Amino acid sequence: MKKFEFKRHMMTGISYMIPVVVAGGLLMALGKALGGWDVGNQEGTIPFMINSLGAAAMSFVVPVLTAGIAYSIAERPGIAPGLILGQIAVTSKAGFLGGLIAGIVLGYFINWVKTWKLPNWAKGLMPVMIIPFVTSLIVGMAFLLVISKPIIWFTEFLTVWMMSLNGGSKFIMGAVIGACMGFDMGGPVNKTASAVANGLGTEGVYGPMSAKIVGGMTPPLGIGLAALMVPKKFTKVEVETAKAAVPMGLAFITEGVLPFAAADPLRVIPATMIGSAIAGGLSVMWGVESIAGHGGIFVVPQMTNPVWFMVALAIGSITTAVLYAVLKRPVDESNFEKEEEIIDLDIEIQI
Repeated sequence: MKKFEFKRHMMTGISYMIPVVVAGGLLMALGKALGGWDVGNQEGTIPFMINSLGAAAMSFVVPVLTAGIAYSIAERPGIAPGLILGQIAVTSKAGFLGGLIAGIVLGYFINWVKTWKLPNWAKGLMPVMIIPFVTSLIVGMAFLLVISKPIIWFTEFLTVWMMSLNGGSKFIMGAVIGACMGFDMGGPVNKTASAVANGLGTEGVYGPMSAKIVGGMTPPLGIGLAALMVPKKFTKVEVETAKAAVPMGLAFITEGVLPFAAADPLRVIPATMIGSAIAGGLSVMWGVESIAGHGGIFVVPQMTNPVWFMVALAIGSITTAVLYAVLKRPVDESNFEKEEEIIDLDIEIQI
C-alpha cells in the first residue's frame, strides 16, 4: 500500500503558495505606505494601483495552495480542479483550512478517477475534459453541500456569541476578537471577528476595532521575530519568508503567516492565537479605540491611546515569538532541499 505522504504534499502546496503570499503582501504594504490606510478609496492613483496588484495576488493564495497539494498527489490533472476548488474555499469563507482539505480530497479522488476503464476513444479526453469536469463537479458539490455547511453554521454561532460579549469584561471581549484574528489568518473565524468589530464600530463602540487590528498584526510580527530568535530551527526559505512577513504584519496583512500556519498548524496556530488574544485584551482594557478598520501601523497615530496600542502590540508579538520558538521543532535542511529537488523535477513540462 502506498504511503500517505502528507508532509510532502503540504510542502509542495506551500512552496507554490509562498511567492504569491510574499509578492501580494509586499505590494499591499507598499501601496499602504505610499497611500495611507484608505488607499483602497484612492482610485486612479499609483498607490491604489499598487495596492490593487497586491490584493489580486492575495486572492490567489488559497487557490494556489489547493492546486499545489492536488498536483502533488495527482500530478498535472490536479492543477485545474485545484484552482477551482481553492477559489470555492475562498468564496464559501472556508479559508486556507478549507482549501487544504479540498486539495487533499481532490488529489485522491483524481487518482481514483484515473483507474476508470474507458474505451480507447475516450482515453484522450481524460486529462483535458473528463478529469477536470467530473472532479470539479463531484468534489466541488460535496464541498459546497457538506464541508462548507458546518463552517457557515459555526461562523453564525460565533457572531452571535461575540456580540453578546459587548458590555461585559473589556479584556475578555478584546481577547476573544484577538484570538479569532490569530486563528485562521483570513479564514472564516478571522473574518467573523473582523465583521463583529466592524458591526460594533457602526454603533460607536470602537474598542473592538483596536483588538481586531492588533490581533491581525501580531501573528506575522511574532513569527518573524521567532525566526530571528532561533534561526537554526528554521530553513533558509522559512527565514526569508519570515522576514517578508514583518512588513506585512506592520501593514495589517495577517496572511503573511499563512505559509507557516499551513506547514505547522498545531504549533503556529496556538502561538498566534495566544499572542493575539493577549494583545487584543490589553488593547481594549487600556482604552485603545480606532475608528479606522484597516491600515495597521499607518492608522495608529489616529487611535485613542496609541502608545498603549504599541505596548499591546509588542507584548502580543513577543508572546507569539517566544511560544513558537519553544514549540517549533528543528528542521533538517538537507531533507527540505531534497524535497525541493523532487518538486522541481515534478513540474518539468515536456512538449
